[in-house]
Amino acid sequence: MFLGREKELQNLNEKYESNKSELIVIYGRRRVGKSTLIKQFLKDKTEFFLFEGIEGETSLKQMYFFKNKMKESTKDLLLEDLSFSGWENVFMYFTEKIVQRKNINEKLVLFLDEIQWMAAGRKRLISIIKYFFDNYWKDLNIMLILCGSIASFMVDKVINSTALYGRITEEILLKGLNPDEISQFFKGKRNSLEILNYQFVFGGVPKYFEEINIANSFHKNINRLCFSSNSLMLNEVEKIFYKQYKNASVYLEIINVLKKGICSFQEIVNKLGKKSGGSLKKIITQLENAELIESYVSFENGWNSKFRKYRVSDEFLRFYFKYMEPNQHIIQSSKHDYKLFEKLSKDSLNIWFGFAFERFCLKHAWFIAEKMGFAEEILFASPYFGKKDSKFQIDLLYKRVDNVIVVCEIKYHSSEISASVIKEVEKKIKMLSPPRGYSIEKALISIYGPDKSLKESSYFDYHLTIDDIL
Repeated sequence: MFLGREKELQNLNEKYESNKSELIVIYGRRRVGKSTLIKQFLKDKTEFFLFEGIEGETSLKQMYFFKNKMKESTKDLLLEDLSFSGWENVFMYFTEKIVQRKNINEKLVLFLDEIQWMAAGRKRLISIIKYFFDNYWKDLNIMLILCGSIASFMVDKVINSTALYGRITEEILLKGLNPDEISQFFKGKRNSLEILNYQFVFGGVPKYFEEINIANSFHKNINRLCFSSNSLMLNEVEKIFYKQYKNASVYLEIINVLKKGICSFQEIVNKLGKKSGGSLKKIITQLENAELIESYVSFENGWNSKFRKYRVSDEFLRFYFKYMEPNQHIIQSSKHDYKLFEKLSKDSLNIWFGFAFERFCLKHAWFIAEKMGFAEEILFASPYFGKKDSKFQIDLLYKRVDNVIVVCEIKYHSSEISASVIKEVEKKIKMLSPPRGYSIEKALISIYGPDKSLKESSYFDYHLTIDDIL
């Protein structure tokens, strides 16, 4: 089941229809659906060659696998006894047997997946690819797609490489699916609240949702996937970091600082006891690009980046640190306790869901604004923290180009919201210090919307429920 990615598919098809060769770079975290996107793109294409690098293998092994892939495509029996000593020989054979024999009027898509493994972690392969692209492929109507899940390699060795400077015609950083796209996984078989709760745990990562049995309840799936001794997600945190980053321990150190709370860059530096150099900033940027952490500047500080704060944004990491990590021993020693999750979370889950809903709305602020009809007018969206009262907070504010500030009240309640919320919101607005000349509008984002009395009061300018979001 393929969902979403309309914009990415449109961009890829526009490049495919162009009258020149193209060089595309696609990267993003593991399990976000990069390979699936390309396979969907290729569904109606006839001229393509796909190769996926093999994790942990040497260059010689990678070339051996590439040779076998060529043998499948060309049916050339001579390849059985051939061996290649370098990628130059491999690509020369590929050019002569595949590229130069294709129909010049039809674009050939060459998709090199997990390029970091194919390169065995070294940048020399990128230089060789540049040579063949410049001297052979560029004039032969080729669409070369380089794809990888190790952000540091893709950014440093591919996107920012001097070899490919000026040659990349499209760069796609693939992120999680939108909330309404995720809801389609469930084919109308689960209710909106249950689907939302899944997103609090698994975010927008398609691969996680593929593991859900939609015939079973939320609790039954979470117990199977996270709270049994052989559960799929029990070692997922290690896989996220040790399969995605070369120096995984450094990345995990930052995550371990941020799992305890929101921090500025300088606070991260101080807690790590490291120098605040460019390498640390680069790591933080990579964690942001992978949607593992997020940064924001609170409303009162505007665009001033020196006030930027960071926190863990990946939903599964937050769930893992709250419920799985502290109970690792219990989970690993459990045999057939089908209600372990309920037992471990019974006193706190609803409160955790409430905070998760607030974070969900902030993370998807632009998407939510689109649902309310003013996404194109947004200057920025952020939380607001009181200057005099540190406990005072508005979870989400929008500042718009038409001199309007939208104050969002976010409620994770199991019933409709009554008119008593008006007093609560009015108190917040009085403590807010909007810029001169700005009007205030109010939005209620909740599970089931306003009750009759609140609706009739016309207090809120916007009402958004989970059914609207999903």
